[in-house]
Amino acid sequence: MVQRPALVALLAVLLVAPALAHVPFFPQDGSSPESAIVVDDPTRSWVIYDTLPEGPSVRYYRFRMEEGERIYATLQVPRAGEFVPGMVLAGSGIEGSGSVPPYVVVPEGTGATAMPGSLPEEPEYEPFTPSKLYPLARVDTAAPAAGEYTIAVYTPGPGGNYALALGFVESYTAGEWILVPIDVVRIHLHEGQPLLLIFAPMIAVLAVGAVLLYRRHCNLSFFALAGAAAGFLFIGGGAMTLLQTAIAAMGTDPGAAIVLTLAFALIPVLLGIFAVRVALRERIGTGERVGMAVLGVLGLAVWAGLVIGPLLAFAAALMPAGRRITR
Repeated sequence: MVQRPALVALLAVLLVAPALAHVPFFPQDGSSPESAIVVDDPTRSWVIYDTLPEGPSVRYYRFRMEEGERIYATLQVPRAGEFVPGMVLAGSGIEGSGSVPPYVVVPEGTGATAMPGSLPEEPEYEPFTPSKLYPLARVDTAAPAAGEYTIAVYTPGPGGNYALALGFVESYTAGEWILVPIDVVRIHLHEGQPLLLIFAPMIAVLAVGAVLLYRRHCNLSFFALAGAAAGFLFIGGGAMTLLQTAIAAMGTDPGAAIVLTLAFALIPVLLGIFAVRVALRERIGTGERVGMAVLGVLGLAVWAGLVIGPLLAFAAALMPAGRRITR
C-alpha cells in the first residue's frame, strides 16, 4: 500500500524526530517565587511557552537537581522587537555573576547569575514546529550541589511572548506525541499568527475535497465518507506544515533541517492520497479495512490530520461499506 520511498522516509522521520524534538509546555502563573512553575524532570527536554506583561515583571521556574547534573536552558523569542527578556539562574553553590535586577527575587542563601538577553541579527530555523526563533540567552552548567534551583525570566520594559527551552534529554510519552499537532497550533498562536492563517491550508483542502466528492461520486458509503474525510484531513495537515515551513524559512538559513520539515509535511500528504484512494474503491473488503486502520496508526505517528484524521480512519475501518448515502 505504501511505496518503498515513502516507507523509507516515514521510518527516517520516526527514528530521527523523537531524538531531536522538545515537549511543549504551556504553564499558568509563575509570577512569584511562591507560585513558581515546578518542572518535575528538568533534564528532560521541554519548551515552556509563556508571556511576560509590561515590566518590570518576572516569571519563575523551579526544579530540583542532583550534584553534577547538567543544567541546560535557552531563552528565545519568536520575533525581533523591543521585547528582549533576560534570565537569572539561582541555587545553592551558584557563583554570583552579572547584575541581578532588583525586582528579581533570589532565594535566601543561594547564589545567582544573571544573563541579560541579547537579540541576534538573524533568527534560527526550528524544523519541528516549524518556526523561526531568536535565541537571547543560554545557561549550560553542572549543578554544584543537590537541591532546588530557580530560573527567573524577566523584562525591565516591554512585555511579550517567549519560549524557555529547559533540559536536553529528548523523550515523549505516547500521549504527548499524539497531541503534538494540537500543541503546534497553540505554538503558532503564541507566535502571534492569526488562527485563520494557521488553518487556511486545511480549510482550502477540505473545501476542494468536498467539491470533488460532490461532483464525482453521487453515492457514498459511510466507509467512503469517513475514509475520504480522513485522507483530506491528512493532506490539509501537510499543507499547513508546508505553509509554516515557508513562513519559518523566510529570513532564516534552514539548511539541511528543512528536509526533515518537508518530510513531516509530505508524508501526511502521501498518506492522505492513499486514504482517499482506498476509501473510494468500488469493492471494500478486509484488506481495505485493515489498510485504513494502518493509515490511522501511521497518521498518529507522523502528526497527520490534527488527530481527527487518524480517528476518522479508525472509524472508517469499522463502518459499513454497502449502505449508500445519496446527495
